[in-house]
Formats: sequence, C-alpha cells, structure tokens
Amino acid sequence: MSRGLLLFIALLILFGTSSAQDTFDVDGQGIGANQREALKAAKRDAIEKGIEKILHSQTERENFKAKRDLVLTKTIGAIKTYQILSQHTQDDGFLKLVIKVAISKQTLRDELAASKIVIESMSKPKVLIVINESNINNDDPGNTSAETAIIAALKDPYGFEIVDQKIVTTIKRNKQKIVSPESNVAEVASLGTRFGADVFITGTATSRRAEMSSENADGMIAVDADVTIKAINCITAHVIATASEHTEKAHISPQTAGTQAIAAAAKKCAETILDSLIKDWQNQTRIGVLITITVNTVATARIKNNVISTLKGIAGVTSVNERSWNTRNNTLSVDIQYKGNPNGLATKADGYKLSTGGRSLAVTGINGQEITLSVQAL
Repeated sequence: MSRGLLLFIALLILFGTSSAQDTFDVDGQGIGANQREALKAAKRDAIEKGIEKILHSQTERENFKAKRDLVLTKTIGAIKTYQILSQHTQDDGFLKLVIKVAISKQTLRDELAASKIVIESMSKPKVLIVINESNINNDDPGNTSAETAIIAALKDPYGFEIVDQKIVTTIKRNKQKIVSPESNVAEVASLGTRFGADVFITGTATSRRAEMSSENADGMIAVDADVTIKAINCITAHVIATASEHTEKAHISPQTAGTQAIAAAAKKCAETILDSLIKDWQNQTRIGVLITITVNTVATARIKNNVISTLKGIAGVTSVNERSWNTRNNTLSVDIQYKGNPNGLATKADGYKLSTGGRSLAVTGINGQEITLSVQAL
C-alpha cells in the first residue's frame, strides 16, 4: 500500500473521529400541514432539546427562555444531518414526523455565545479562591483539592478569570484566620481587592474517617468530607452566596478518599453559588456601584463645577451627585454611580484633564468604595 494512500486513510479516520466527537444525536418531532412544515417543526424541537443539553445553569436557561424564538431560528444551522424515523397522518389531517438529528456541539455553543445565552459569553468577575483545607488531620496550606475543584467548575465551560494560585499560597500561609467563613466580610473584601479580585470565594474543607468506618474485604476505607464556602463581592463588601455540602468516598488510602470527597463536595458548592455569582455581577455591570469621591484643593465654585462636569464625562460614570463642599478646607465630596470597580474608576480619573482651567485630577488614595482625588495644575 502506498504512503499516499496510508496518509489519506489516516486523515479520513482522524477527521471522521473528530467530527463524530463534535456531534451528538437528538430526537425531535413536529406536526404540520405537509412534510415541509412538519420537518421544520421537528428540527426546532430537536434543536431545543439539544440546547437544553448544553445549558447547565439556571441563568443560562432563563436567558434562553427570554430569547427562545430568536435563538431557535439562529441555531437551526447546528443540525448537520437528519433521518426520518417515522411519519403518519393524524385524525385531524396533519402530518406527524419523528426524526433523529446530528447536532454540532461547537456550532451550537458558538451560536448560543453570540446570542449571549451561555455564561461563557458574558462579562464575568475575576475570582480569588482561598479554602482552608484539612485532609485527615493534615492542615498543610498546600492542600488544594477544594480550590482545584472550584476552579475547574468555574473555568470549564464558563471561562472565569482566576487569581494566580501562587498568591493563594501566600495568603494561606500568612492570613489563615482572615479566610475562614467566620471572617469579617469587609476585611476579606479588602484583601481580595488588594490582589485584584472582584469576588473572593473563601471557606473551609475538612475530611475525616467516617464514623464506624472499618476496612472492608477489599481494603476500602470510607471517608466523610464537609465543605463550606462563601462568595464575597470585593467591591461592595457584601456576601453574594453561601453553600455547604457533605460527601463520602472510599479508597484503600484514607488520604486519597479524603481528597476525592473534598473535591466532590467543593464542586457541588461551586455549582450552587454559580447563578447568584453571575446575577450579582450582571446587576453590578448594568446598574453600577456607588463610589464616594473626595476631591481636595477645590478652592472656588468654578473649580467645583468644573470637577463635577469632568467626572460626569468619564466613561462608565452614569451619575454624579454633590454631597458637600467645605470651603474652609477646600474639599468637595460627591457620590458617583459607576459601571465597574473603584480601581477601574481611579485608573481612568488619575491624570484626567479638567474640561477647562488647565488643571487635572490626581488620585491620592483608594479605600474600598472611597477614592480621594486632588486638583493639580498641569
């Protein structure tokens, strides 16, 4: 057999396997006045069932429900082939058709992403995950079974950005008390902000040999695990959601059983808080957060009005409300509604030129949702 023929067969097998892995089969049924109408209805039914297989979270299902008709029309192209399984004319004269279709998973996901249905296509917060983990009385800060499971749940297929785990190791070694579920929310939020996180997921994970546990005939040892997590919005310092899960695993090694049980419980916790996390972030992105800004060296009404006008012109700022102007110390205080976080606003404001007067803004401090600026000459 020639090399060329062997290469052709190899490529055929490769692409055939790849194509098969990309598709999945779904049955659909439709009713219509004729075969064309019945087939169209059956394809829509099949593609809707296919979408239901793709969508995992309540948020995604709600997004699809709100745009159902439009999405079904756009995603019909994900059907690669179809086969008529049965057809018969009903008593009312309409034709009922049952078909099996092969749907391209990638094409369907791409269309759902384009329609902003799946979470992976939405704006998402940057997440810091720190879990104090004790596996069979081993409290080593290097234990990462829970964190790894939560990261996997958020990244695949949802694509969350995760803070570098090297930072997590540092926090766990130096800030053990601040990352427990009982920690002060404001302190945890402040720590998260320091490391560039929008959301801080913290908690505990503990495994222990199950009560009345003993080695069975196969040498398997049962281990229980409990995981409790809390998701905190680092910008507003409020608790987004909490979750607790209990699981049990068995293995010849109790440490391995503990690792597996912790990972399983942590994955369930992540799935529990996912919708609340997304909705909280979407509301924040749509409505914005309230940020208090103190501006120093505002000596005249002209400068004050100029500062307020300038702040209104910064991208993402939806409203600016004056709180007070102290003419004794030349300090202006305003509340700003901003679509983003304080660090993002501070970055934009620093060095921003006032609309008139040859001056600019300089950031001199950030503390949570409070920013301090100063008016400086160019």
